[in-house]
Amino acid sequence: MDSVEIDFDLLDDLPAVWGDPHQVHQVVVNLLTNADQAMQEVSSPRRVRLSTRFDAATNQAVLEVADTGPGIPPTIQARIFEPFFTTKPVGVGTGLGLALCQGIIEGNGGSIRFESPPGCGATFSVTVPVAGSLAEAVVGPALDSSEPVRDKSILVVDDESAIGGLLGDLLALDGHEVDVAANGRIALDKLRARSYDLVMTDLRMPELDGPGLYREMERGNPDLLRRVIFMTGDTLSPGVRRFLDETGVLCLNKPFALDKVLRAVRQALRATIPLR
Repeated sequence: MDSVEIDFDLLDDLPAVWGDPHQVHQVVVNLLTNADQAMQEVSSPRRVRLSTRFDAATNQAVLEVADTGPGIPPTIQARIFEPFFTTKPVGVGTGLGLALCQGIIEGNGGSIRFESPPGCGATFSVTVPVAGSLAEAVVGPALDSSEPVRDKSILVVDDESAIGGLLGDLLALDGHEVDVAANGRIALDKLRARSYDLVMTDLRMPELDGPGLYREMERGNPDLLRRVIFMTGDTLSPGVRRFLDETGVLCLNKPFALDKVLRAVRQALRATIPLR
């Protein structure tokens, strides 16, 4: 971070927590990055305070990231966890970070909230259940009751860059290697260059759409057909409905919830579980 002081107030004997260590690490990195970007708008002092504590009443560990930036305007506070909502200039960010953070933490049985009094910066508080607590036995990972499948290669095909970026970030956080293609023609080039464990594709795209990509895969990648997920906001169209019924491929309806995306991906990656 540029010209930013970082203060640590970390509990030495914080209990082990319930959660995916890679995902929780990514949440912390994202919160620190957001704090750094927010403080670029103010003069010194620029300071971030990273603290941890144990809440005995709820049997949860608490992580707080506080900054001395301008704070979050009241007019947008209700929207900051919405996917694609951002106040950053074009090219700086897609607004996916906090939505992903919320999905990850809630998926690990925790919660994330913030406080931002006028002119006093912002403080994000992340709570995560302690390992062995009641939350571990009862709540568990809300994103999927079964163990995730990791270290797979996934190709995401969508002409909307924001959606492709969101899915790429989400699946990378879930432990996968992800490539993104803007249409079916580009996707075919990538399929010829390397192998993938899963293809997620939009139905309506320029140059080569989802059905066209699927037909090409029937000829060149038939072994991959059972590991295809379609994405569309047009399931009511007779032609789309007929195609989906004919292929029997899993389909995610847009707009989709992040937990449903992960459940569909984990389901499709398990060869022993039918897609429909």
